[in-house]
Amino acid sequence: MGILSYLKSVFPGDSKGDMDRARYHAWLMNATPIFSSFGQDIYLSDFVNNAIERVANEISKIDLKSIVQSEDILQIQNDDITRLFRFKPNPLQTTSDFFANIEWLRRKDRNVFIYPQYEIITLPNGRQFKRFLAFYPLKIAAVYIGESNGQVWEIKMDFEDGSSYTLPYNDLIHLRWRRGTNTTIGGGDDYGQANDYDVIRTIDALDKTIQGLPKGIEASLQIKGVYHAKTLADSQKLGKIRDDFEDHIISSRSGMIATDLGGEFTPVNIKAVDIPEPALKFLKSVIQERYGVSAAILSGDYSGEQHSAFYQTAIEDFIIQFEQAMTACCFTPREQDVGHRVKCYYNKVRYMATADKMNLANLAKETGIMSLNQINEMFGIEPFSGGDRRIQSLNYVNIQDIDSYQKNKAGVQLEEEGEGGDSNDG
Repeated sequence: MGILSYLKSVFPGDSKGDMDRARYHAWLMNATPIFSSFGQDIYLSDFVNNAIERVANEISKIDLKSIVQSEDILQIQNDDITRLFRFKPNPLQTTSDFFANIEWLRRKDRNVFIYPQYEIITLPNGRQFKRFLAFYPLKIAAVYIGESNGQVWEIKMDFEDGSSYTLPYNDLIHLRWRRGTNTTIGGGDDYGQANDYDVIRTIDALDKTIQGLPKGIEASLQIKGVYHAKTLADSQKLGKIRDDFEDHIISSRSGMIATDLGGEFTPVNIKAVDIPEPALKFLKSVIQERYGVSAAILSGDYSGEQHSAFYQTAIEDFIIQFEQAMTACCFTPREQDVGHRVKCYYNKVRYMATADKMNLANLAKETGIMSLNQINEMFGIEPFSGGDRRIQSLNYVNIQDIDSYQKNKAGVQLEEEGEGGDSNDG
């Protein structure tokens, strides 16, 4: 009698018995699909969301200022843009929320559109300028970009509530992620569509790996073997024998079972799955590299060098793209010509090691690039009265004064030598 025949004789001949036999037989024969499919939405994965969250959290720390830059001179403007981004760019979001939100939209939708709300102010001399009231990130279901009568580029936006609006494309701030050859829309392929095929396979493999761990442990603890009763008793009596055998197993404390039932016990060796660490690390690294986030950054245990690499791969491109897109949208060509810009400030000093901060503090003390209170803030020390002054070593001179300094020094030396020569001749 084989295992399948034994199972048929043990379980009753009803629908429940058929289901039990099928389940136990599948377990024994290793033929059941115990893994569920991950699906096509990569944002159901915690690994993907954790990577995006790490990047969005860092971008939320950006300070944005409106500036005027003329050659080497940079002046921060106390205008509407600087004022709005000081605390709340719109009535619903703080500055931190705003930046985190647009990065989530950029990473998930591959495109994010920001609407600057403004009013036109006309001065008595007829000059007009924009007065900005708020900046709103838009959650758009679909976009269509094209020319309107060959005159201006327009964008039609369909929203999730069914509404649709058409605006001049220049009136929106547009950021992209994962560009293909499409000249307008981000996405990942050449048609402006999301291309998640490779990452879906990786996430699915990682998901199955995680599913396999508890299932493997559970399976290794369930079935230890099959008891083959050497008797011609009917199925009802065999059921009684099975129950008695299970009672022996449950009541046994030493692992030894005593029974007077004639039969044969065939052990079934089901081991817990052993997943190699390099394989698990490789699957995670594929997701991490997609978003420019290392394992050290995700765990929060990173060095200054690791954070610098994180900045260059995940933060810097956002800053450059945002500065250019917002400057082009908010300022007229004439304003841009005279130096109007938006500038994102991301304080990398706070992530330096203590030794690197001390070196920077010594450099600041020698060159005067930071005030004493700024140095205090770098170490988390509260400011003090009179600490807004800058100190500088007297061993340095303005580069514009070097020539006159050297000429004056040379003139003094020549004069001293001339006086000395006269006295020798005498």
